[in-house]
Amino acid sequence: MKKDVYYCIVLSSSQLDFLAGSKYGIDRMKALKCLIDATVITETKYEKKGFTITLHIGQAALSEVELATRLGYDKKTVSRLLDKMAWLGIVTSEQSNRTSIHTIHCVSAWYADNQKILNPYYVSMKERYNHSCEIGKDDCGGNDITTDVSNAENIKSDTSVCCNRGQPPLSLISADNVQGENES
Repeated sequence: MKKDVYYCIVLSSSQLDFLAGSKYGIDRMKALKCLIDATVITETKYEKKGFTITLHIGQAALSEVELATRLGYDKKTVSRLLDKMAWLGIVTSEQSNRTSIHTIHCVSAWYADNQKILNPYYVSMKERYNHSCEIGKDDCGGNDITTDVSNAENIKSDTSVCCNRGQPPLSLISADNVQGENES
């Protein structure tokens, strides 16, 4: 029996416009769905031909060739698509000699088995907006929200609020535990 999983996806208007658009028959939303489907919601050990890594919640191991095959697109097309998604702050990708590790930034949480699973790599819209203003953008009122997610230590996600209130990081948190945040 397949369990139901619900997604909390947060996109800016520019991110949504990009994903909703289609150029040359490329379904960008389908590509995001494929990445999200491959994303782990529990820490998982990934092994491939002498390569081992622990995937954290919010990460997926999928080479560009594998992603291109799943989507039915050319590898160059998938590479350009991933570059644009990274530029927009939707995902970031790191390549190794065996695969690529994709980190999803637009999913704030998953709900599975009545449990809320927070994504430690999620970057809130407010933080994306503040970060773009901090790096010297003249117009901080527009929809061009960007983020530099290469330095994860300097970026706090909404999960930091939860974790700083004494709840364990990267854990499954029930809706009852989180519900009390808004009541104070």
